Amino acid sequence: MILVSTFVAVESMTATHVAFVLVLVGSALLSGGLGVYALYVARENPANRRLLSLFSLLMFGAAIWSVGDAVQLLLVDLQSKVALEAALNIVTVIPPLAWLLFALSYAGRDRWLSRRTYAVLGVEPIVLTLVALTMGSHELLWSGSDPIMTMGSIPVLDRELGPVYVAHALYSYVIVLAGAYVLLFRARTQDTTFRGQAALLTVGALVPLLTNVAHLSGVGPDLNLTGSAFTVSGVAFWLAITRYRLLDVVPVARESVIEEMRDGYVVLDEANRVVDANPAAERLLSTSLSVGQPVADVLPDDADVLDDDGAGDELAEFVVGERADRRFVNATVSSVGRGDASRLLVLRDVTETREAEQRFQTLIENASDIVAVLDVDGTVRYQSPSTKQVLGYDPEELVGENAFEYIHPEDRDELATEFAKGVEENRTIDRVEYRIQHADGSWRVHESAARNLLDDPTVEGIVVNTRDVTERIERERELAATNERLDRFASVVSHDLRNPLNVAEGYVELLEDVIEDEQASDYLDEVSTSHDRMARIVDDVLALAREGGEITETMPIELESAARAAWSGVDTDSGTLSVVDSTTVDADRNQLARLLENLFRNSIEHGVVSAPSEADPAAPGTTDGGAGDASITVTVGILDDGNGFYVADDGQGLPSELRERAFEPGVTSRDDGTGLGLAIVADIAEAHDWTVELGDTDGGARFEFVTEN
Repeated sequence: MILVSTFVAVESMTATHVAFVLVLVGSALLSGGLGVYALYVARENPANRRLLSLFSLLMFGAAIWSVGDAVQLLLVDLQSKVALEAALNIVTVIPPLAWLLFALSYAGRDRWLSRRTYAVLGVEPIVLTLVALTMGSHELLWSGSDPIMTMGSIPVLDRELGPVYVAHALYSYVIVLAGAYVLLFRARTQDTTFRGQAALLTVGALVPLLTNVAHLSGVGPDLNLTGSAFTVSGVAFWLAITRYRLLDVVPVARESVIEEMRDGYVVLDEANRVVDANPAAERLLSTSLSVGQPVADVLPDDADVLDDDGAGDELAEFVVGERADRRFVNATVSSVGRGDASRLLVLRDVTETREAEQRFQTLIENASDIVAVLDVDGTVRYQSPSTKQVLGYDPEELVGENAFEYIHPEDRDELATEFAKGVEENRTIDRVEYRIQHADGSWRVHESAARNLLDDPTVEGIVVNTRDVTERIERERELAATNERLDRFASVVSHDLRNPLNVAEGYVELLEDVIEDEQASDYLDEVSTSHDRMARIVDDVLALAREGGEITETMPIELESAARAAWSGVDTDSGTLSVVDSTTVDADRNQLARLLENLFRNSIEHGVVSAPSEADPAAPGTTDGGAGDASITVTVGILDDGNGFYVADDGQGLPSELRERAFEPGVTSRDDGTGLGLAIVADIAEAHDWTVELGDTDGGARFEFVTEN
């Protein structure tokens, strides 16, 4: 029926009729072409795909509307005209909605393009569609559409608009105007290119709106030319594309840049009122911002950001909030253009930086060490507050002075030479000791380390860390003097005791040759045994005083070779050495030998590797005949975890009541023992930073040395 009606209309069309149809069809072709072109560009431009897709939807909606109006002009059948008019009312919801969404995306308001926004905007089209599909049972869209009014030779429907139609028209006008407002507001803060884009797009949208208003209000012709008005829209959009490169150059999405940036920005007009602001600015200022609000109302009173003349400072800093909520904010103001939006206030959160600076400043001010920054010639550029406490000088008093002038004359040249080498070779100066003059005139010993930071733009100097070590040096000297006195004392004691012992032992030997009485010979044996014990005591005391805990130099030593060498230095006629496995030990060779010799000697002489009785010859662990009554096997090996070694024997072992005191001086299993052997072993182990423990064993004694802590 539609085809028949259309064919009949073509035969009877006048030139005016044809002109209107051609205008509508041309508008449709232009709009559709722009829509297709936008989709083509969107495929190559993923970043602007949403914007271009909405533009295409707008153009396709306009094209369908124009085609529908053109077809309706060709129809003369009333039923077909009414059906097509109802369908076109559904189509007319597309361009306004597409226009608003396009404007929001173009202006960078992408956060508004959410599912919730789509759902709200979709309510009206759904209601209109339901009303259009059921219009045969009501007159909510229009009434009185039976007659066809002829405007000249063009047949059009003579309708009386219903409430739903009027509401739909008003709703569409509001949407179009909202989109135009978004674009115009955005254009205020953009440069010429974007202003031209926004102006052309706004004109292209308003022309169809004004045309439709004129038609419905009766000011214009009875024929609805809204579709043809989209020809103007197409031309405007075409100019935006060709002249202002709409599809290539669009404002950067505000949502993805401005809204998400950590720095805050506030656009100001010439009166320092807020034109625009991002969420970061509101967060940094701890308040909400509204358009037209004086920015001075939200800035702290001490924030010297803007001068009275509005010129602004290069950089200002102020504090917002108190205690835990306190934030340090840097602010800069710069010109961004002409007109109402003329200046940009940029806010940056520097809280972490300032807190770190304050923390390090507090540490430096309360440190006992001195931190100084020197020029290449030794001139002081900075001196930490601890200088007053350590040297008695005010830090400001030393700034500008040459640091070497305060060094002791005997140390000055050597220190200056080392300093110059560090500067020339751009290296760290490690631990140098020298004397420096205190404010009271005394000389203090300081230890310094320096680092060349001349190339660091934040320092541009030599950073020197200095510590007063006068007390430590004095203690070291006192300790050295004490050790020297102890060594002299031990030597004197050893010499003074050995001489009478040698004399006494000589007389014992003479008496043994001339006395034949058996009982007297037994007494002489007891005297000789006592002499031997006294000689061992002298040897052990001298060793403990001179070498017990002193480590001169460590080196990798093979355990088996060290053990066999120590075994050969001990009277081992009644013992056997077994080295089950070996490893390399980092130790002082002489001290390791003394440690092993003491352990071996105790095993051989006492029959156990320790001594669990202080005076009772009948106590467990002692024998009437001494160690020589039974053969002892001494075993040397590696600990199961490989972190050390052990020395064990198969003797009588240690009584449980004395295991905890085995390393104490004076603990021995025999009356003729010195009780110093294991004390020396413990001192040597401690000097090596080893841990020595009594191990568990079924028989005998086992000493474990953990060498890797």
